[in-house]
Amino acid sequence: MGIIMNKVCAVLLSLGLSAALVGCATTDNVEAKMDSMATKGPVPVTGSLDHEAMLQSDDPQLAANKRLVYDMWRTLLDARDVDAARKYLAPDYIQHNPMVDTGRESILSMVASFGSAEPIQDRVKADIVAIVAERDLVALIQVSPRNEPHPYTTTWFDLFRVEDGKITEHWDPAALPPGMTPANYVPTKVNPNYQQSLARNAPELRKNKKRVYDMWRTLLDAQQVSEAPKYLALDYIQHNPMANTGLHGFMSFFEQFAQPKQVEPEVKNFIEMIAEDDLVVLATVSTRKDSNGNPYNTTWFDMFRVDGRKMTEHWDSATIPVQ
Repeated sequence: MGIIMNKVCAVLLSLGLSAALVGCATTDNVEAKMDSMATKGPVPVTGSLDHEAMLQSDDPQLAANKRLVYDMWRTLLDARDVDAARKYLAPDYIQHNPMVDTGRESILSMVASFGSAEPIQDRVKADIVAIVAERDLVALIQVSPRNEPHPYTTTWFDLFRVEDGKITEHWDPAALPPGMTPANYVPTKVNPNYQQSLARNAPELRKNKKRVYDMWRTLLDAQQVSEAPKYLALDYIQHNPMANTGLHGFMSFFEQFAQPKQVEPEVKNFIEMIAEDDLVVLATVSTRKDSNGNPYNTTWFDMFRVDGRKMTEHWDSATIPVQ
């Protein structure tokens, strides 16, 4: 523990922070704080009841895009009213979920097969964590309760592209169940134009995205776990159901299998990144194998809350394997 804490305090000092402010005045004080954090598992995912607040934006177009996605969700996914929902989707709707054929008619037919239409409610039924919008993209993030191998919560992400008042493209973290092969969907692929995704007129949001991007290159791609104190707050809140919360929780989890390598200039498997307020959503390509052992692509999602130079909270689409 002492070695880890020496690294933590050394990095904090190198960043120009007062060691006393973060509890590094004495080794005993720091180790006591870190030992306390090390005992804490992941924090359950919770949503917000104030959907209207999440639908707001200072940019009228982003607010309209959020409302479009929200209205589509309560009409199609909640009420299964495929006739009323048709107007929200473009005819050539691009589907990246590997269990659904691409195109508007495919998603409408699939939802219709779930049962007859119900009255459309004013609110989405899902327990929403956040709605994040930037450019032509809207991410709807919700609590995903699971029961196996024991009750726990994780996070489900849906990312939509909106063009000319229609939803034209969709990504989510869906993986094929045993025995299933991919539908006639559009596999996710790497977006080489990451610079365009990182660009943002608002300096604070641009800085947040770049900070998350650099953190990912360093900690996740290059697996340089010892660099974590540069990017993660001491009381980093972890919602991944398989990792411990806190800076030490992150470090102890990833040190188990980290194989440090050189930091590359680009994030591997990058698809998109969007930011709003203090939240940054990152989508990357996730390659899996179907029941025949053939590889297929879906989407992995992470969301971070950023405060200054540090990430203070993290959600992702991880689930606990069921034997």
